[in-house]
Amino acid sequence: MNEANKTYKALRLACYDLMARTGGGIDVDSLMEQYLAKAQRPKSGTGAIALLLQERQTELDLTDEEFARFCDTFRLSSGELTAIYAGADLDSHQLTPLARILGLTVDELLLVWKGTD
Repeated sequence: MNEANKTYKALRLACYDLMARTGGGIDVDSLMEQYLAKAQRPKSGTGAIALLLQERQTELDLTDEEFARFCDTFRLSSGELTAIYAGADLDSHQLTPLARILGLTVDELLLVWKGTD
């Protein structure tokens, strides 16, 4: 059995157990779909940018504090960084610093933020 199959079956069992313990009320397949949707990588929006920032931090091999200082050198404060990770909407003045931090053009960042659809 491959890993994806095992993971899917484990999710099904966990959802079934959760439904049994809470008294039901929702279909197990429906609950599984909700969890799978939450687990997908965001393709656009602030969530996608937050993931790009996390990947950039990993790429640079920086601690959270070091990465916050790094971002601050590009005029993105620690508070703004925290707000992005929390899913807050971006302000237009943050686009240029974010683009520089991520090594993207502002147009490329806008595509990520707004989506390509």
